[in-house]
Amino acid sequence: MEAIELLGSTIRELQEGTTTTDKGPRIDDVVTITADVIRRIMDRGSNKSGFGEWFHKNSLRYSSDRAISHMTRAMQQIDGSVPSPDDSGEGILDHLERALVRAAFTYYKANHIARKGRTF
Repeated sequence: MEAIELLGSTIRELQEGTTTTDKGPRIDDVVTITADVIRRIMDRGSNKSGFGEWFHKNSLRYSSDRAISHMTRAMQQIDGSVPSPDDSGEGILDHLERALVRAAFTYYKANHIARKGRTF
């Protein structure tokens, strides 16, 4: 019975975004830090592509492939099979940030396509 009550209170806390730090991060904390990363990376831009190129020029597949590539590189660095920083000077957090941004690009573009009633 205690387990069911604990599960119920945990679900309520997650729904309300009121979890305490000893139970894990609050939803608002996760949203804030990820939004800050996306904003910082997008504000800085890229020396490899022009502003808005991810939306106007790059395919949906390109952005998703880049997200996977960055995530894979971060995991390889975490495992120690690839040095961190790597040859391009990017470490684990750099690759995770880029994976997050590319995933956001992918979602935004897919959502835009779907809202227009177009197929992928």
